[in-house]
Amino acid sequence: MNGRQRKSGIAAGFAALRSGGSLVLLLTGFTVVLAVLAAAPLGPSLSDAFAGTLAGDHVVRNHPLFAPADVLDFFREKSPAVSGADAAARWAALIALLQQILFAGGIVAVLGRGGPIAIPEFVAGVRRNSWHNVKCFLIFLLLAGVSLGAFLAAQRAVYKRVFEGLAPGASPTLFFRIFVALAALFLYAFFSLLHDFARAARRSLPDIGAWRAYGHARRTLSGRWPRTLGIFLFWLLLGGAVLFLGIAAEWTAPAVTALAIALHILLQILVLAIRPVFRIAAWGSYLALYDAAQPAPAPAEAPVPLPSEPGPPPPPTLEDHPLI
Repeated sequence: MNGRQRKSGIAAGFAALRSGGSLVLLLTGFTVVLAVLAAAPLGPSLSDAFAGTLAGDHVVRNHPLFAPADVLDFFREKSPAVSGADAAARWAALIALLQQILFAGGIVAVLGRGGPIAIPEFVAGVRRNSWHNVKCFLIFLLLAGVSLGAFLAAQRAVYKRVFEGLAPGASPTLFFRIFVALAALFLYAFFSLLHDFARAARRSLPDIGAWRAYGHARRTLSGRWPRTLGIFLFWLLLGGAVLFLGIAAEWTAPAVTALAIALHILLQILVLAIRPVFRIAAWGSYLALYDAAQPAPAPAEAPVPLPSEPGPPPPPTLEDHPLI
């Protein structure tokens, strides 16, 4: 087993976190900026409703009874501001989606190369692969959308024909819903991995097109689907569990002093950093698998020496032409 194969898999994801700390900070910073921009329209209304008020004290202390009621009252009384924040959040989500599409080109270019990650090299990868990644995303939307739509339509027809007359809590209905959820997850994982490996194709084939990249991804994953799907589920489940615990810790933490509020904000930033952390880790695993699947470069042949040109004849000696 060579070095490239030993590094492939989940261990490569954790190694990517050690070398890709600058990428995690970059992605987290971008996420924080988008979150601040999305929440900015609520600033004046939050100050008016909670600053120096009894309702604000309930929310700061996270009162189990009064805090939820005060927040619901805020949503009702400040509905115009809430609507503005909702519109800003939708635009922030679109920008975040575009950021994910574009930043993947830089991640493919620099992650797992064995050396320190340079931000200028990352930016160059983003610029070089941006249009390729946009086309790959559109192909992903087409393939995944058609396949998942057809599957969900088929399961709805089967449910109406077979299970609609059963009680809602019946065992066959429950097993059918579990099957549908697992099958939908499998389809999403299948097309998501094709999409990621199509973007990774620019790592070794800088000029490949989007459609050819999907064919290259399919050939790369051939025979490796069980392992790759296992890695996908590992990072998905681990990341989901950590995100759930982070949100739970942030949601239940009171902030009654200036120091507690500062720690609360720090905890919120750490929660926003969870997704970038696991995104870099998953990309580290995928790129290690991609590199291990590529054929090893042929050893360079030693140059054949050219025949040397004959030099001038040596000068005559006394042995060749004696004087006597």
